Amino acid sequence: MTQDLPTHREQAPPSRTEQAPPAYHRARVWQIGFFALNNTAVNLYYMMIMYISYWAAGVLGLAVVVVTGILLAMSVFDTVTDPVVGWFIDRTNGRLGKFRPFMILGNLLMIAGISLMYLTHSVDAGSAGSLVAALLFVACYLVYIVGYTCQFCVTRAAQSVLTNDPKQRPVYAGFDMVMNIVLYVGVSMVVSNYLEPKYGGFTAEMFGEFFLITITAAAVCTLLAVVGIWGKDRQQYFGLAQPAPRIRLREYWDVIAHNRSVASLMVAAGIDKLCANVATNNATVGIIIFGVICGDYALMGQMNMFVFMPSLVLSLLCVWFARRIGQKRAFLLGTYGALVTTAGIFALFVLGDPRSLSFANWGVFTVALLVLTAVRGGFMSINNSLLVPMVADISDSEVARSGRYVPGIIGAVFSFVDKLFTQLNNVIVGLLMVAIGFGQMYPTTATPLTPALFWAGMFCLCGLPALAWVVNIVCMRFYPLDRVRMAEIQQQIAERKLEPVTQAGDGGEGAGPMG
Repeated sequence: MTQDLPTHREQAPPSRTEQAPPAYHRARVWQIGFFALNNTAVNLYYMMIMYISYWAAGVLGLAVVVVTGILLAMSVFDTVTDPVVGWFIDRTNGRLGKFRPFMILGNLLMIAGISLMYLTHSVDAGSAGSLVAALLFVACYLVYIVGYTCQFCVTRAAQSVLTNDPKQRPVYAGFDMVMNIVLYVGVSMVVSNYLEPKYGGFTAEMFGEFFLITITAAAVCTLLAVVGIWGKDRQQYFGLAQPAPRIRLREYWDVIAHNRSVASLMVAAGIDKLCANVATNNATVGIIIFGVICGDYALMGQMNMFVFMPSLVLSLLCVWFARRIGQKRAFLLGTYGALVTTAGIFALFVLGDPRSLSFANWGVFTVALLVLTAVRGGFMSINNSLLVPMVADISDSEVARSGRYVPGIIGAVFSFVDKLFTQLNNVIVGLLMVAIGFGQMYPTTATPLTPALFWAGMFCLCGLPALAWVVNIVCMRFYPLDRVRMAEIQQQIAERKLEPVTQAGDGGEGAGPMG
């Protein structure tokens, strides 16, 4: 059985004059920027879903244990939707191409799921209110998950058609970093400084406006993303530029089991997603850190406003490095940087006085936390944004390895990992809250600080992420696709496109170009 592509010692990639035939096709900068909004659209929903436990517990009246169980069940359901959507993407090539139909369908389904979720919360269920509320919540959540899967899989899968130039692929990461940092800062400020004070907490009315803002902004982003990918969603950019073969399920297993880069990046991406979600994107953790430990929840939005620009500058600087040192080495740079700054934040909270955090009376704790948070945010955004073009590298490596162009299933693998760890984020925090005595209600800004709550917050903010990034570093030792190997892969694909089209037979391992 054909094995994975070997790794090579780092050296300068071949010059343009050494490449015959030309190996690269490129996109216009605006196309890359517009398509990056597809990820922004799903991230808008993702940021909103981070607060969904407060909707289920606070508005619908479900117990924390019940909400945690529902979220865990939804993560199990995701194990079915991702490979199914990936399978359909690989077999799709109509008038709207391979990817655009799933972007449009996915966004429409998310609009339907979230809209129905809001409309059904006021249904009079009589004596069986809690059960009916839980069932309606689950039904709407299922619709949302299917839509999220459709659009999110495209973010990973379609990168392979946008551009295959190793120096241009990190440009996507630059756009994605900027948008994600703006999104994270914007959403946290809107929630903590506008919506929560306006409505006096996480009320039904507060969520109604939150849902409307999310749906509208995500729809606009999706429309622009469709425009961005329009000129690239064509067969000439699909793998070996041949009609999509009917690949059997056992061949998908061959892709996952024998392309070593898939397993290495899959574990690293999942761990990285988990630590980022728990540390910075979980609503409960944000309330514990700023609302309880520091004593003022509004400080979270103010903190994000102050660290926005330094994090952005650092992120863009690292994209510049990624275009020169390769995506693998840039990914490791982000991991090491995040690990070191996380250790600093932990020491600051343990040895310093979190209650002294104030942007009216600046002190040592405030300045130190701002610097460490800004630097860590920049390093963390590197890994999150580089993941997408790295998945495109894996799709290309599979074309060179076996002749199969299966971006759908490869993208589905990574979207599954992403969503699984997104769901586990809420589950882990929920179980942790139950373990320290919050079985019926999540902590709020009025909850008094206890040692158990402090150390739970430190575990989420620093402990779990630090352990995860150590695993990340180990995984990257087994990831073979450095910048030299990617230059070789693109050359191999360009040469195979010039070969006569042959039938792949049974599509077994090592098959030639598929017609």
